[in-house]
Amino acid sequence: MIDNGQKFVFGQLIDRHGHVQVPMIQRDYAQGRESAAEVREEFLEALHSALSLPTDNPALPLNLDFIYGCVEDEDEKRFLPLDGQQRLTTLFLLHWYLAWRDGCWDEFSELFCPHGNSRFSYKVRQSSTEFYDALVKFQPDESPESVESLSFLVTNQPWYFRYWRLDTTIQSSLRMLDAIHRRFRASSGFYKKITSAERPTITFQLLDLDNFGLSDDLYIKKNARGKPLTAFESFKARYEQDLETIFDGETRSIGDEILSVAEFVSRRMDTAWADFFWGHRDEDTNLYDDAVMNLFRMVALLSRDPESDSYLDDIATLRNTQVQSSYSLFYNKRWLDRNFSELLILLLETWSKGGDDFVYQLPDSKFFDEASIFRKSVNEPTTLSFAEIVQFVGYVVFMREHSDSLDSDAFQEWMRVVLNLSANTSYDRPADMQRSISALKRMAPISADILKFFAATKKPTSGFFLQQVSEEKLKAELILADAGWKPLIDRAENHGYFRGQIEFLLDFCGALGKWKDPDNTNWKAADHNALQDAFEEYLEKAEEMFTAQGLTYLKQYRWERALLCIGNYFLPSGRGNISFLVNSSTEPGSWKRLLRGTGRKTCEARRLLKKLLDRLTTEASFRTQLDEIIDGAKDLDPWRQAFIDTPKAFGYCQRRAIRRKSKNEFYLLKKTQLNGAHAELFTYCLFHNKLLPMASDVGFGPLELCNDYYSSIGIDVEPRIQFTWFQDECSLTFDVEWNGNLFIIYVDSDSIKDFPSIGGALRDRAGFTRTESTLVKEASLGDVSEVLQELGQALLVTSNPK
Repeated sequence: MIDNGQKFVFGQLIDRHGHVQVPMIQRDYAQGRESAAEVREEFLEALHSALSLPTDNPALPLNLDFIYGCVEDEDEKRFLPLDGQQRLTTLFLLHWYLAWRDGCWDEFSELFCPHGNSRFSYKVRQSSTEFYDALVKFQPDESPESVESLSFLVTNQPWYFRYWRLDTTIQSSLRMLDAIHRRFRASSGFYKKITSAERPTITFQLLDLDNFGLSDDLYIKKNARGKPLTAFESFKARYEQDLETIFDGETRSIGDEILSVAEFVSRRMDTAWADFFWGHRDEDTNLYDDAVMNLFRMVALLSRDPESDSYLDDIATLRNTQVQSSYSLFYNKRWLDRNFSELLILLLETWSKGGDDFVYQLPDSKFFDEASIFRKSVNEPTTLSFAEIVQFVGYVVFMREHSDSLDSDAFQEWMRVVLNLSANTSYDRPADMQRSISALKRMAPISADILKFFAATKKPTSGFFLQQVSEEKLKAELILADAGWKPLIDRAENHGYFRGQIEFLLDFCGALGKWKDPDNTNWKAADHNALQDAFEEYLEKAEEMFTAQGLTYLKQYRWERALLCIGNYFLPSGRGNISFLVNSSTEPGSWKRLLRGTGRKTCEARRLLKKLLDRLTTEASFRTQLDEIIDGAKDLDPWRQAFIDTPKAFGYCQRRAIRRKSKNEFYLLKKTQLNGAHAELFTYCLFHNKLLPMASDVGFGPLELCNDYYSSIGIDVEPRIQFTWFQDECSLTFDVEWNGNLFIIYVDSDSIKDFPSIGGALRDRAGFTRTESTLVKEASLGDVSEVLQELGQALLVTSNPK
C-alpha cells in the first residue's frame, strides 16, 4: 500500500496513473439516476460552494474522503477504483463542463485525451467507454448561456448512437450534465480552480492497493461503505442534528436510560420503529426507506398550521406526486419544526408498542380506520382525499390533546362527529380543507366531551357544511336528553349511503320541526318515545329503499316511477339537464342531495319522498305496494304520465340525464348532451307503448312501422318515429315528431311526385294539409294511434281503388 492518505486533485490522479477505468465488477454510474436527485444536488452544491470561495480561504480544500483501488499495469497502466467511482465520474463530467464553460478546451484535451481516447472510462459496458471517448472530443459550438438542455444538445449530435439510450451509465451521465449545467451555468473561472495542484480547491485522499486483485469478496467488503446513502438515511442523519437544536436540553427515556431527544429518535429509528416498519419493506430490497419517507411527508402535512400564510403552498407541494421527499425539501420549506417532531414521535411511539403489529387507539374502525389510513400514508400519501386528511387531523388532534390519558370511548365519540362533519362537507379545493382543519384545532380543548359542547353551544363550529353542524347539534341534544336515541342514531348513521347525514329521518319523524319550534322546549319522555317510534319506522323504510351504494334496484324502475306519481322529484344536474337521480353523492342530481334537502327544489323533492314513504308499510312487499301506486296514478302531467307508463324511457338514459326544453318538451339523453344520441320523450313512449304492440297485432294497413326508433345525434334533426309505404318497388317515408303540444305526422312533398294520387288522398281522406315542403297532419296524445290507422286506411284505398 503506498501514498497512504495523500491528498490529490483529480488531474494528479490522471497524471499519476495515466488512465482511470471503472472495473467490470463495479456497478453502473448511479449518482445521475432519477432516484438519486437529493444526493446529486447536495454533492453539486458542495462542489459549487467550494469553487466559489477565494483560493486562500481557510475552509479549502473541500476533501471528498478516501478513494482507493488497485493499479493494473498490463498493456497500459491504469487505476481501477474500488471505492469512489461515483465521485470520480461526477468530477470527470464537471471537468468537461467547466472546460467548455471557461474556454479551457486545450488544457482539458491535454489532460483527458492526449492520444484521442478518454483517460477516464468504464469497463462495465463498451458503450460507456465509447460515449466518454466521444464526449472528450466534443467541444460544443454553442455558448453555455444559449443552451437550455445540455442532454438534448449531446443526444442530437451525429456521433451519438441511438442504442446508447439503453446504457444506464450514459443516461445517468446525461442527467448529471443537465444538473451541472443548472448549477454552474452562471459561474466562471472554475476550471483553473478545480485543476490547480498548488492551491487545491477539491481533493480526495488516494489509497493504492497493491497485489490484492479484484476478487468479488474484496469488492463486496470495500464497496459496502461506499454505497450511496438512500434519501431516508440522508434525511435521518441530518434530521437528528436538527433535533439537537429543536429540543435543546430536553430528554426522553427508554427504560431507565435518559437520552436527548435526538438520541432517542436515533435509537428508536434503529430499533422499535424499525421493527414496526419492517412489515412495510420492499420485498426485493428488504428496505423500508420509502415507507418512512412517505410517513414523514404525511406527518408534515398533518402538522402544518392552517393559520399560516404558507399553508396552502405547503399543502400543494406535499400533495404533488411529482415532488420527491427529501431532507432538503423539508428543511427549505421549514417543515422540520417542533410540531412535526412531536407528532412524529407521538404517532410512532403509540403505534409501535406492539412491535410490528399496529396498536389501535380506537375501539373499532367504524368511524376511523387507523391501520388503513396508516397503510395509505406509507404507500401512497398523496392519494389521501381532502376528507381523509381532515379525519386524520381530527385523529391526531385528539391524540395530542390527550396523550397522557386517552379515553377510548371519548375518542370514539369525537371521531364520530369528525367523520359526520367531514364526510358531508364538500371539499373542492385545499382552502375548504383548511377551514375544516382550523375548526378541529380550535375544538381540541373540548374534544373529550364533544357531545356536551355541541349540545350547549349555539354555533358549535364553522369550517364545515352548516347544515351538518346543525344536525350534529340536534343529535347531541337528543342523545344526552334520552337514552333511547343513541342506538337509533348509531344505526342510521352507520348506513353506508347516509354516512352520518340523517337529518331527513329526524325531519320525517317530527324531531327536527319540534326542535326548531321555540314553544316546544320542554320535551317529556313520552315525546321522545313517540318520536323514536316514528324515527325507527322511517329508518326501516329507508333501509329498504337504499343500500350502501344508493337506491335499491327494483326492476322496471319502480322506485323512480312511484315517486314520480307523487310529484316531480327530478333535480337539476348540470348544463341545463335534469336527472331522475344518480347514486354518486358528488353529483348535484343525486339521491344523496335529495336526502340532504337543501335548496327550494331539493327541499320539495325530499317532501315528496316523505309522502311516498308515508304510503308504504313495512308489513307488506314494497314491490307490490309500489306497483299499486304506479297503477293507480291518474290526473298527472302528460310528461310524468309518459315516464310512468314507459320504464324503457328511464332505461334509455344511461346517465339518468334528461334535457327539458319547455313545459312539455323533454329529450332523453343517452349520455349527457344533445350532441350525443337522444330521443324525444313523447314519440319514444308512443313508439314503445302503443305502436310496437299495434304493429304486431292489428297493424297499420300498408304502412310499415320501422322496427327501430330514430334517435338523433346533434340538434339539426329531431328524433322521430318512421313509417314506410311501399308500392311498385317505390316507397314513401312518413315521419312522426312532437312539437311540444301535438304530434306532427308528415311526408316530404317532393317524394310524392311519383305518386300522383297520393297527395289528393292524403288531403281528402286523411286530412293532411300542404305546407311549403311537406304534407302534414297534427294529432293529439289521445288520438295519434287512431290518426295513424286512418292514414293507413287512406293509403290502402289509394293502393286498391276497387
